[in-house]
Amino acid sequence: MNTSNVILAAKANSGKSTNNVWVVYTSDNSSDKMYCTSAYKAMRLAFLLKKRLGLNISDNCLARLSQEIAKAKGATAPTAQEVQKPEPAPVEEKPKKKRGRKPKAEKAA
Repeated sequence: MNTSNVILAAKANSGKSTNNVWVVYTSDNSSDKMYCTSAYKAMRLAFLLKKRLGLNISDNCLARLSQEIAKAKGATAPTAQEVQKPEPAPVEEKPKKKRGRKPKAEKAA
């Protein structure tokens, strides 16, 4: 891989909050940095830059972002027991009424 110009992503601490922020930038021009609030958004931005600028994404950064996304997804995903709902008790089926035409009334003679 050409290491002279690649897309990098790193975790940075935000001064405004305790949440971690992801920084996406290119190696040749590190003064242009873009900040993302999650690893998922940082990965999307990296792939957008890859498509627009024709640069490669650093393998190390891509693996780190993937790992962080999997960790975040695992923390928010409900467990298998929470997902399964108890089955409702069987309900007795009532005979259905036949719908159709009423029989013709007989004519009185």
